[in-house]
Amino acid sequence: MKTKITLAFTMMSFLLTAAPAFFFTTYQLFLAERGMSIMQMSLINAAFMLSVFILEVPTGAFADSFGRRRSIVAGCLAWGISFFSYYFSDSLLAFILAEVVGALGCTLISGALEAWAVDSIAFHRVDLILEDLFHREERAKQIGAFIGSLLGAIIGTHNLAWPWLCSGTGMFLAALAAHWLIAEPYFQRHHLHFSFKPLLTTAQASWQAGRQSPAFLRIALISAALAMSVQALNMQWTLLFHEGFQLPIWGLGLIFGAIAITASLGARLAPLAAKKGRHEGQGLALAFFIIGIAMIVSGQVGAMLTAITFFLLHEVGRGLFNPLKKSIINRRIEGQNRATMLSLESMTAHAGAFCGLIGGGWLGNYYSISVAWAGSGIVLLALVPWLWKKGV
Repeated sequence: MKTKITLAFTMMSFLLTAAPAFFFTTYQLFLAERGMSIMQMSLINAAFMLSVFILEVPTGAFADSFGRRRSIVAGCLAWGISFFSYYFSDSLLAFILAEVVGALGCTLISGALEAWAVDSIAFHRVDLILEDLFHREERAKQIGAFIGSLLGAIIGTHNLAWPWLCSGTGMFLAALAAHWLIAEPYFQRHHLHFSFKPLLTTAQASWQAGRQSPAFLRIALISAALAMSVQALNMQWTLLFHEGFQLPIWGLGLIFGAIAITASLGARLAPLAAKKGRHEGQGLALAFFIIGIAMIVSGQVGAMLTAITFFLLHEVGRGLFNPLKKSIINRRIEGQNRATMLSLESMTAHAGAFCGLIGGGWLGNYYSISVAWAGSGIVLLALVPWLWKKGV
């Protein structure tokens, strides 16, 4: 059973990352080709983050009330529709509408897969350390990102819109895989007569539990701080390297492949950081320090190789952060409302991302990309002393 749960979890993690990764390298270039400015790109993604913020808890409660498999399958289908919509869109409003549909898909999946894995381990009494499980998840995600982004870059050199067709097809295949791989023998099945009552009841109970756990709220705010700070890099790195350093699209694909490798390296360090630190917060402090310093340097240097090196170094910190955060937060929540609580944490992170998109987009559009990246790094470095001393 241990192997079955681990295989299903890592396989779904791979598929759910590989499918959207087809457009990761070409996303900003595609929007620029369709006439979008840096600020408009940020607004499009801000619409996604705002929609996620609104939908996270209701869709998390849907997973807890009606089953994680149903939630994941529905999310894959919605996300696939969003990707196909992008292919046909050519205006700000059309892109925003596609992002809203994508947000619905994202929130239906968010927390549900992770909650299914953790609860399945508990139900079957499987001897599996959470840090190891989430390390395998991160590795599967990075492999998926490497393969998808590299293929997407190659396809994008011919037509920047084609990667969206690949991503949409990939999400439909992920829906089929979720239906086959995910089993919930412990879940009391309901006939799917939709009602807001069980959703509101579960969401209210989870919200109260979150308020009563200061540690949960602290880790949620830490996630929000990171999500806010990395948005400038997420939205602007391809523009910096393609337009600033004249790197070809296939070169961007190689960088994204290197991102997968360096983030995977960071994830491999997570169990070691968890064991060596005096408390849980020190591993997070180390991650924030690496990310903050690398952000600032990569945006300021004039040599392409140096900029790429420090940009990839910041991905090591991001790879280190995620398994540590997930293991910390899963120890602080009850299994009954786990998906909703994880969605509540994700909602907080997306609220931070929304702020980061607006702020980073404004700085990048009206000042420079280097200013936006420096500001993001300073925010993270300011939190390092607190995390190192007090933890979460």
